Order: sequence, then structure tokens, then C-alpha cells
Amino acid sequence: MGTELWVYPADLGSYANTEYAQEACQTASYLLWSMSGRKFTGEVTVTERYVCAKRAYRMGPSSKNYYGTLIAGEVYNIPITDFQEYAELVSDGLSPESRIKLRGRPVTKIHAVRTRDGRILDPSSYYLVDHSTLQAAAGVPWTPCNVEITYTYGAPPPVAGKMAARVLALEFAKLWAGDDDCMLPQRVTSISRQGVSYTLLDSQDFIEDVRTGLYAVDLFLKSVNPDKARARARVFTPDIPRARRSTPKALSLTANTQFDVSVVKNTPATWTSVGKASADVSVFFSGGGWSPLLTIRNTSGNKSMDLDASNIIVNNANSSVSFSISYTDAQKILGMVDPGTWTLYATRTVAGITTVSELETGNLQIKLYN
Repeated sequence: MGTELWVYPADLGSYANTEYAQEACQTASYLLWSMSGRKFTGEVTVTERYVCAKRAYRMGPSSKNYYGTLIAGEVYNIPITDFQEYAELVSDGLSPESRIKLRGRPVTKIHAVRTRDGRILDPSSYYLVDHSTLQAAAGVPWTPCNVEITYTYGAPPPVAGKMAARVLALEFAKLWAGDDDCMLPQRVTSISRQGVSYTLLDSQDFIEDVRTGLYAVDLFLKSVNPDKARARARVFTPDIPRARRSTPKALSLTANTQFDVSVVKNTPATWTSVGKASADVSVFFSGGGWSPLLTIRNTSGNKSMDLDASNIIVNNANSSVSFSISYTDAQKILGMVDPGTWTLYATRTVAGITTVSELETGNLQIKLYN
């Protein structure tokens, strides 16, 4: 099921702030997703990396091996040694080399396509076909190989489904709150007639028919799943490429607009201590021979880089320190999905002993957009 709920606590009226409002919405959303044949998954945005299987799984480079490639309508036997990881061919817009079928479907929007070397491609150089396939335009100098694609896919529930989920969630909230006016069918019914009490057990055959017993809900289920399908139909084929899905990690530190830095393609991230709350860099102006050192690290801390000294400026005129981090340096350490951190140190060496003092630190992340 997608990450989006079909109904939210705010939609439950007087039951919006009750104890079980959130659980009622989650339960109603899950049940209707399942009972409607798992068709309406909700929309999900993912980032996936696609590699060229024909190249990735070859036995190894050899001057005697050739790879038949369709370029501009003609087949060329190109030596495998000519295919480098960063090599690109001019797309003809027709051959299999010019398209790639995405893992999640139906695709509703492609947000960004990034090549292995970190370039974000111009959206005019590709387009979406049949809500499933990324197609490179004819004549562009790239092919869908070794690329990272951020896109949104899935099917949101229709309005009738959302209203049915609201009805069902409301009844669950009533049931768990112990309200007598709950309309959910009960298994046991007690009847008292002329001083005689007895119990009836409802067979609840409607459950076997994938129904709930609520008119508004069952009307929706009957319209979207008349054949009582347990799951939506799928086709499995070896032609669909493998994709590695990446889930970005959370920020390492508490978000802080004063110290967090974001790097955008072709725009180095800059930070200066001027006007930043609690940014104490006075040590560089004390005459103690201290020098700045800036280190960037990935989330796990197993990769790091010390920024070149030319990217750190100590300004004596206004007693400030500023630095810039290029996209290339950030991508080399962080990759293209997870965030990391930056840390500013003060260092000095006296009598052969180096002292390092941490001054400031913040989150560092790569963003696809400004």
C-alpha cells in the first residue's frame, strides 16, 4: 500500500480528536485498499538507480568481444572495451538503448534524471511513454544507462473511495469508543420477546463476498471490484530491468536554518558566520595562530573529506569565516541520496603538537532543485 491514507482524522467530524481516530483511518484505508483489489495504491515518490544489465553482467573486457548496438536505425558491432562506465551514445529515439521501463507504475511524473557523474538532465531531453517508460529524445547525447531517476507513481483512490473510507473509519472510531450507534454489523444479536431471551449468530456471508455491510462502502467496492479480485493483475517479464530503490536517511542533526547547508547542481553551497546565532569564530582573530579546517562526512561517518583551504576565507575586516562546498565534493562524499554533516574546526601546531578544536557543525545535503 502507498504511504498516503485514504482518509485523515480531520475528516471524522466530532470524532477527529478521539483516542482511536488515527488508527481508524489507517484501518479503513488498508481494508478498502485490499478489498478493492489493491488497485489504488496512492502516489509514492521514489529515487531509483538503473544500470545497463548487458554491460554490468558481462564476463569482462576483451578486445575480441563485440556488442551489437542499434544506432540511428543501423546495427554497429562496437568492441566492449569501448564501453566505459561514463560513456554515452547519441540517442536515436527508437532503439532499446534509448528507453528504459521504470519499476513503479503507473508513472505520473518524472521529477529528475541524474547521470552517473552527477549531471541533472534537461527535461526536454526525455519524455514519458505509456505511464511506464522513460524515453530519450532523438539526437540527445545520452542514453538511459547508469542513471538515477526520481519519479512519482501510483494510483490515488477516487473520490468515491475516499468518501467510503470516511464512512468506514467513522464507524471504527465509534466501535472502539464504545458508542451504541455504531453501524458495523455485529456477530451476536440478542433478542427478547414476551419474557423469553435468545441469541442469534449472524452468518455474515457478506465478508465472504468481500463486503463490509455498510451500504456506502459496499456500493464503492461493487463498482471497482465486481469480480472480488484479491489483487490487481500483474505481468512478470525478464525484460523489465532491475532497479535499486534508495530511501534517503534522516538528517544527522536537528534541523537548524542557521547552520544547515544545501548544495544544488552548478551552485556551490556557501556559509558565513556573519549573522549566525551562536557562531563563535573569534579564535581565528585572537592572534593565537589558529587556522580553519572544514570536514564533510556522510551519514554513517565512514567517508569524509577535508575541504581545500582555498574554499575557506577568514575575513579580518568583519571578523567572519566563510566557506563554499562544490557539488562535486559533496556528491563524492554523500552520494546522491543521503544527507551528511559539515564541521568547522580550528587547528594549530605548537612544538610539533597539533591541536584541533571543534567550533561549529551543521547538516549538509544535496538537493535536486533550488
